[in-house]
Amino acid sequence: MTEEQLEKIAWLNRAFHADNKIKALEAIRERNKSIAERCTATYDSSGSSGTHENSQEAIIHAICDDNIKIQEQLKELMSYRTEIKNAIERLDNDELETIMNMRYLAYMKPHQIADALHYDRKTIQRKHKAALDIIKCP
Repeated sequence: MTEEQLEKIAWLNRAFHADNKIKALEAIRERNKSIAERCTATYDSSGSSGTHENSQEAIIHAICDDNIKIQEQLKELMSYRTEIKNAIERLDNDELETIMNMRYLAYMKPHQIADALHYDRKTIQRKHKAALDIIKCP
């Protein structure tokens, strides 16, 4: 592959990486929720809150922070997906658009695309390279 094709692949893969980042953040949030369910508030002998930060409160703040990060990443993901979709649509070739949509928006591997479209894997590779030569990435 040429340097230009590799740069285009990196640009097209931004949605995939953003989606994976969201999945990781969601896993962290779920782990924090699990921890919060097991935490109890700490109080001193007089019944008032202790001088140490309430561990359950800290976990709840962490979950809120996780939600904010996830929402920010979702906005970024949707922006990437829109840019990629628009670039693919400008190929103006239904066959190449299908292959690129399957690869960069449905996150399918080349062999999965070949199987789904009943093409030989080398045909998918050839058409993918042809699409990379045509596609315009900002």
